[in-house]
Amino acid sequence: MVVRKDKVIKGRLIGIKAMSSRLTFHFGTDGVRGVIDEEFTEFLVAVLAESTIRYWSRKYGLRRLFVSFDARRKSKEFAQIVAGVALNHGLDTVMVSKPTPTPTAAWYGNKFGFDLVIQITASHNPPTYNGFKVITNRGSPAQEEDTDQIEKLYSDEYSDITRSVKTLELRPIPAVDPAPEYINYVYESVTRMFKPRNRFKVIIDPIYATSIGYTSEIMRKLGMDVTEIHNNYDPNFGGREPNPEPQNIPELIQEVTTGKYDIGISHDGDSDRIALVDRVHGYLSANDILPIVVERLASASMIKIGIVRTVSTTHILDNIATKYGFKVVEVPVGVKYVARAILSGEADMGGEESGGLVYSWHIPDKDGIYTASLIIAMASEYKGLTNLISDVRSKYGRAYFKRIDIEMRNSKKFVNDNKETLLKLLSSLGSSPRPITIDGVKVVYGDNSWVLIRGSGTEPKLRIYSEALSMERVEGLINNTVSIVNQLLGH
Repeated sequence: MVVRKDKVIKGRLIGIKAMSSRLTFHFGTDGVRGVIDEEFTEFLVAVLAESTIRYWSRKYGLRRLFVSFDARRKSKEFAQIVAGVALNHGLDTVMVSKPTPTPTAAWYGNKFGFDLVIQITASHNPPTYNGFKVITNRGSPAQEEDTDQIEKLYSDEYSDITRSVKTLELRPIPAVDPAPEYINYVYESVTRMFKPRNRFKVIIDPIYATSIGYTSEIMRKLGMDVTEIHNNYDPNFGGREPNPEPQNIPELIQEVTTGKYDIGISHDGDSDRIALVDRVHGYLSANDILPIVVERLASASMIKIGIVRTVSTTHILDNIATKYGFKVVEVPVGVKYVARAILSGEADMGGEESGGLVYSWHIPDKDGIYTASLIIAMASEYKGLTNLISDVRSKYGRAYFKRIDIEMRNSKKFVNDNKETLLKLLSSLGSSPRPITIDGVKVVYGDNSWVLIRGSGTEPKLRIYSEALSMERVEGLINNTVSIVNQLLGH
């Protein structure tokens, strides 16, 4: 690790406007998030940093902290507050010099011996949001047993914590750019497994966010012909949500599906998610991407124990597991649950429908840049991405998937309060219903279709998911579930 002396974040003395009453915060699926200057304020960030540092120091011992931030509004300022709190505790603190992908920060913290990483990011949430994510020295997201205790510590010590962060000296902070070392690592890692043989025309849309200059540089090292669009930082993400779903990347889809490029790649705001576009098959979500990755890794004998998927992730993975004879572990939505299964030795790799894949030989957190690089290396060694997709679908079938979101505060409470009724009504939508309640309410039917309803852990939304072998069946399950929700709401 090289920290350049000319790369130092300057300091100053600031006053943190404290709230008169006790704060309420909760670590959701992937950290604490809120609307900037409303729920997510300088005071909240200072309190989160103070509470986290106190807890981690007492529980695990904390000497070295790595602080990172994304391209959102105020992200750098929030990161400086975290670093200021850390310096007040006498911690050896280093901060990134520019907006940095979450998986890059996690990898860097693990690689260079930091005890903890704190990332300021709201990932794929709308531009008005920001967030605070805690990452362990193994590169994995903090587990609930730790984040619950951070919340408890603040509740127990809130008066002293409030006093300690009211005035904060933002001293000069050593800064580093992790990009060169991370890019070299990813290139070397994927080319050890797969040898690129074919050159593709690749277009990359980092959506004005942290993957700018990352995926594009790795693609060039892999021998691809690369074009990068929307490659200036913009906290408004071009007026769209920083989530690589079709409505947010129309230019990328247009350029590839009209034949100008072979492959399109996009990531979300902090680069832990991935979406692909193929010139024949069009837009590919994580539920399309995961079977490709699992099949190629399995055929290369790199999956020996099994895989882990969340309740909202495609069951096509189960078909692949049956062929190769490895197990499938199902966990709640959230990469921390995928990471836990991998860290405990239950699985070699895994993923979730929202666009994240995790590997036991990499950091135990989702990494869109690593996955993009791995897939391009796979496709280049194979016969191209189009043929790879076609071959996997011909072997294991094509599943259709849809997710809809309904604006709803206290969505988790709604699902919990109505769990028995939801189970009964959803079970009537198909034959041989099999209920799963590890996260919300899910019912799998005899025709291998399924529907899931759960409250979001990151936004005030109720999410409904469905997968089936026909889009007609998917639409039917979604529409019937929406009707059930409206019935329960009295609409």
